[in-house]
Amino acid sequence: MAGGNSADFVTQVRAATDIVDLIGEYLQLRKSGRAYLGLCPFHSEKTPSFNVNAERQFFHCFGCGAGGDVFSFLMRMEQLTFPEALHKLAERAGIALPQAQEVEADPEQKAKQLMLEAHQLVSKLYHYVLTETPYGQEAMKYLVKRGLTRQTIEEFQIGFAPDSWNFVTSFLQNRKFSLDQMVEAGLLAKSEAGKVFDRFRGRIIFPIHNSQGNVIGFGGRAMDGSAPAKYLNSPESPLFNKSTTLFNLHRARPFIRKRKQALLFEGYVDVISAWQAGFPQGIATLGTALTEQQARMIRRNTESVILCYDGDAAGQEATAKAIQLLQQAGVVVRVAPLPQGSDPDDYIRQHGADAFSQQVLLQAMPVTAFRLKHLRARHVIQDETDQKQFIEKAIEIVNELDSPVERDLYLRQLAEEHSLTLDAIKWESRRLYKQQKSERQRDKVTPPWNNSINNGKVTLAKTLPPAHYTAERMLLGYMMRHRHIADRVQAECTGSFQVDEHDALAAYLYAYFAEGLPEDPGQFIHYLQDEELKQLASGLAMMECRDDVSDQEIGDYIKQVNHYPQRAELERLREEQRSLHMQAAAADSEEARRELEIQAAVVGMKILELENALKEG
Repeated sequence: MAGGNSADFVTQVRAATDIVDLIGEYLQLRKSGRAYLGLCPFHSEKTPSFNVNAERQFFHCFGCGAGGDVFSFLMRMEQLTFPEALHKLAERAGIALPQAQEVEADPEQKAKQLMLEAHQLVSKLYHYVLTETPYGQEAMKYLVKRGLTRQTIEEFQIGFAPDSWNFVTSFLQNRKFSLDQMVEAGLLAKSEAGKVFDRFRGRIIFPIHNSQGNVIGFGGRAMDGSAPAKYLNSPESPLFNKSTTLFNLHRARPFIRKRKQALLFEGYVDVISAWQAGFPQGIATLGTALTEQQARMIRRNTESVILCYDGDAAGQEATAKAIQLLQQAGVVVRVAPLPQGSDPDDYIRQHGADAFSQQVLLQAMPVTAFRLKHLRARHVIQDETDQKQFIEKAIEIVNELDSPVERDLYLRQLAEEHSLTLDAIKWESRRLYKQQKSERQRDKVTPPWNNSINNGKVTLAKTLPPAHYTAERMLLGYMMRHRHIADRVQAECTGSFQVDEHDALAAYLYAYFAEGLPEDPGQFIHYLQDEELKQLASGLAMMECRDDVSDQEIGDYIKQVNHYPQRAELERLREEQRSLHMQAAAADSEEARRELEIQAAVVGMKILELENALKEG
């Protein structure tokens, strides 16, 4: 490599970047022995299988196989090229880039970078208009009237878009930004006639950031009812995707992790009010229902969420849907009770921070209690039939609980609420449980096979990998840690490793040590250029390898590798012999049978010779 990608510069940046700190900016990690565990950001999972090795500075996911060093992680997480990841980490570490260094970005990445720069500039422009010009005075009065302090306005960089068709358009044009590119970015809009104009006009502006704190879009709020929509968000763009963005996550993340809990709101105004009131762990969706991707993002940062959605019917329906997605992602959910027709922002302004804490957050109810409350609100009980239907649905909800204690508590409440005996409620619970279980089993029935029902209880035997495969992996694991073992394998292995990826990795190891580089799996992983080999190497580096491995054990692994071609030939000969015996048994004549048996005997001699050779070797 040359220039800014020179080996010395890369090594300097890599040494200055702690992989645990870097990955910790994206997901929640917890220490487990010598490693750190978290939920993999590259595939969906409920149980952590993503491992980060702080000592050797690499990561590996045992679920999807992703692995590598700090550069690999950032490239995959942010969809960057290696030079872009290198430069971003250099800036993060405060290391000056070499002179005359140009970013080797592809056109798409260059376009995204320009879009990010434009969003940052426009964000500052909107904020300046609000706080420093006459155009923003009415908007500032409106915000102050709604209880926002100057400190909060500065923290969230709230701004104002003047009621102009070309204010931002001219601003960007004067700075040589492509207007078509700015339309694609969502900052500007274009009419059917092809005229470009400002997307946001006469609205209070709330910058929307990605998880790393870069402005990627805006939310605009109208100050009166004359606008066609109260809220207007940036459209989908190469930077902004509503379904994968959570408002305020970059700011709330450290507080979420410290308090081990997030507050999930429906809108950014609720988040800002909560922040000002002393609840900085708030995040929000962006005018849409919670998505599966957002639920997974939340789970990567915390295991517990309090849902603070609006108290109206729509808010309750949205809460019910959000609960399902969060629970599927493995999040423990509680639901904060808000009065009918009230939202968190209204509640905080009317009742204050203490009331929000004591009467809303501390009164957050478990999911089952919320579902029962939601069920009551949707049922009008006029007679015994209505009452029976309600009780049955309520018991079905309670029966889904795993804890017998919790089930008993809710069943007692139902019995008291409807003036029934606990025995009657429990009897009905058992009846409905059997019915629910039966229905679930019918749903799982697969098509019949060989005139019998496959009930899913067939256990498949685990297939062990071939001995040579395991031996090659063990050798590579030790070779990455010990130069002398790599030298021994290179000298004593009579042929290539049989698995192509193993053979390629061994070749890289021989070259790595030939260059005089240290016994450092983390540095070797960075040395690799191929991402698939990096993933393989990171998995091997995570293997348990004894520091005091014996020469005999290494020798046994080498024998397994060396003997594999003979063993494969032996298996082929045995199969050939079996085939000849079968042909002889089915021969049409005695002469043909005798000829086939002679051929089988010749093959048997070869088998014996190979078996003896293997015993001796």
